Amino acid sequence: MFIFFGIRASPIKTRKVEGNTTCPYCQSKGSFAATTFGKYFHILWIPFLPLPKMTILECAHCKKTYTIKELPQEIGQALNKTDALKPPKRPLWQGCGCLILAAIGLIIVVLSIASGLFWRNKEVNDVIDVRSTYLHADIEKATMYPDKDMDSISYKLKKCIDYNVEGINTEKIGYYSKLDHNKLLILLQVNDLRKTEAASRKELVFAIEDCLASFLETKGYQVYIGVNGKWNMVLVKTPVGESLGGKFAKSNMLLPFYGEKPIFKQHSIKR
Repeated sequence: MFIFFGIRASPIKTRKVEGNTTCPYCQSKGSFAATTFGKYFHILWIPFLPLPKMTILECAHCKKTYTIKELPQEIGQALNKTDALKPPKRPLWQGCGCLILAAIGLIIVVLSIASGLFWRNKEVNDVIDVRSTYLHADIEKATMYPDKDMDSISYKLKKCIDYNVEGINTEKIGYYSKLDHNKLLILLQVNDLRKTEAASRKELVFAIEDCLASFLETKGYQVYIGVNGKWNMVLVKTPVGESLGGKFAKSNMLLPFYGEKPIFKQHSIKR
């Protein structure tokens, strides 16, 4: 049967007792050595709670041991004088269990406070830019077979890209366009970009611009172009900036196409 908790003791200091001392049993003089033990309560052999120290005195001549209460008062006084300069100190590990519990408790308190502040701030400040929802919905509308009547810009753009662009399987590119007054949004879904170096992918955006200029007077439009890869937006160009690194583009640069940033409290959005 295992005992998972109990009281243990370990020696923390042994020293010779200085002064005129006499062993009551063998009458040897100056033969006492004192050993102080640190007692502690343990759980699974891990010290948790320090308990009062205990000192045992042993006669070096007859090997008889005594507690302080079993010896004459003058021997106790001699021991006190011996310990006056360097008293036995309990090692920190004998209370490490308490320190561990205190640290765990502190961590729990800090995490609880941080979690409360996070969710409080989230409720107050968490907002949703609904334009991101519009953008993702439009990306989903990209098709490899744009309709001539429903999306004539994408229809013409596909024909031009198929004819002019090499190195990409243009047959599997999805297209979607949207006009909003003087703003034009062009979205391409390209899943097969692995064989095209990231630095060369921006040529696709330039090809889109050239194709648009060939059949559409784009000078009067604010053109927003986004090329979405298999996992994320890889190319973006807008009237106010561009992100043409070819790996990770800033899709939020396309959001101004949908107008000014509308802010809604999270609880006001129907899910």
